[in-house]
Amino acid sequence: MNQSIVACKRAVDIGTPVVLWHAENGLACPNRRGRAACTQHDSLLNDKPPGPNLKYNIADPGEAYEELKDSVHQLIIHYDVCYCSHQCHEIMTESTFKGSHFYLDVDGTLYQTCDLYWKTNSAPADDLKGNERAVHVEISNLSWEALKSESSWHNVYSDQYRLQNERWEFLLPNRWKKTLRTPGFRALAARGYGKRGYFSRRINGKIVRMWDFTEEQYQTLTRLCIGLNRLLPKVQLKVPYDKEKKQTPLSRIDNYSTFAGVLGHAHVQAGNSEGVSRKFDPGSAFNWARLRLAFEKETATLINDINSPQEVVHEKKIDLPGGTSR
Repeated sequence: MNQSIVACKRAVDIGTPVVLWHAENGLACPNRRGRAACTQHDSLLNDKPPGPNLKYNIADPGEAYEELKDSVHQLIIHYDVCYCSHQCHEIMTESTFKGSHFYLDVDGTLYQTCDLYWKTNSAPADDLKGNERAVHVEISNLSWEALKSESSWHNVYSDQYRLQNERWEFLLPNRWKKTLRTPGFRALAARGYGKRGYFSRRINGKIVRMWDFTEEQYQTLTRLCIGLNRLLPKVQLKVPYDKEKKQTPLSRIDNYSTFAGVLGHAHVQAGNSEGVSRKFDPGSAFNWARLRLAFEKETATLINDINSPQEVVHEKKIDLPGGTSR
């Protein structure tokens, strides 16, 4: 089983299953675009409707990789407001512009939908330049749509979580349960908040109520972040953090465009520009402290590796179907 993420034919093993877009049961991004700062593709693909696959060739993968490393400095975390990654992909496919580089399913399976060289439209940010500088991951979680009292899109008939042996379990419909890569998987929230189970905090002016992500999702996300940092070093292993309050802010941050690291959609988009909507993901339940501590541990490990005599190889080159990187 593949365990590598890919950019410009270079692959980094992240130590967990990754289903690539060209693999059996892979999910291919329907709306890729060219990044303006990269030159190894037909410039007509920049902000144009998707064209035939043949037009998505990368002329010189080596040069493309150098351009990509120089231009991308953010990983943006989203919740998809869906039951699972396959439902998220259906919605992306129905759109003429939406897309994401990665889907992270409830069982922890990671889907990469295209080479990271390409731009996907998930977070324009308040300066309308967010997609140019970012890689995106959509993590499956219904957010407030899991609450009967707040569901306006899925129109659920009851809360979509139930308490089972002191754990909150996500009630995944059979239609979507069958799409999971892990047979018989039980989607348990990694944490619960008091007797109600869901978390509630204000983000960009809205109270967001939601249950937590699964343990498997957190584990895979951590591995993705570390692997992405090795592949694209400007995406640093850090999250927004208020040293005075000793916590990660949940709403848009002042340096949202220049911050180099891992942050949420809400951190970059408060809806302050015309045509840009206010965002709240990855929401009130997301455990930023866990991710920050994992980064600190990894950084300490890397420092130890640098000081040790052994050589650590982080990347390898791969050949994709047809001899091109798509």
